[in-house]
Amino acid sequence: MNVLELKDVSAGYGRIPVLHDVSLTVAEGSVAVLLGANGAGKTTTLRAISGMVRYRGRILLDGQDLRGLGPDQIARRGIAHGVEGRGTFTDLTVEDNLVVGAFRRRDKAQIAVDIEQVYTLFPRLRDRRKQKAGSLSGGEQQMLAVGRALMLKPRVMLLDEPSLGLAPVIIDDLYDALQRINRTTGTAMLIVEQNANLALEIAHDAYVLETGSMVLSGTAVDVAADDGIRAAYLGH
Repeated sequence: MNVLELKDVSAGYGRIPVLHDVSLTVAEGSVAVLLGANGAGKTTTLRAISGMVRYRGRILLDGQDLRGLGPDQIARRGIAHGVEGRGTFTDLTVEDNLVVGAFRRRDKAQIAVDIEQVYTLFPRLRDRRKQKAGSLSGGEQQMLAVGRALMLKPRVMLLDEPSLGLAPVIIDDLYDALQRINRTTGTAMLIVEQNANLALEIAHDAYVLETGSMVLSGTAVDVAADDGIRAAYLGH
């Protein structure tokens, strides 16, 4: 069953087109990765899903059309968007950021349990739970952004360049946590990532955008084995 489906989605900014009839699916409990060069339309794809840009075509969550819904309504339906550049509330503490992530929930006791689960995934955040998010390192802010998205109990997590600007050891820890989240909670993910090697290692399916059009799709294993992809994104 597909939890998220895009059908012939076109989008842009004003009169500037960016996406051209893009179609993709994210199966329930799976990880999909969206690859492409800068300017290919990856971020615009995530923004269309989240209701942040206007689009033509259809975007379905659990078979329900999202057209006409705003970002807040889409989040309440179960799409958590971790934007590029962390997107944490810098003046709030780590723990307050996590509480804000659960804004659509009313199960207070379970929220407390889930905060503890985030701290288990990211022990650094437990140590800094009372610090303001703005005082965290870049890696810690990215962990917090993922943890906050997880607090929504989403059907799908959209992650935009989660490894951007991070040290290699932090990137490895982050992707280990993403893989654990997917395996233990079954949360589906659509990840936009420049680090294609790492993303393909945890993904089930992969899509490649070029200048706003989908040029390749398939299992992550098959896409990683494609000679053109290996040369363009994998460095060999």
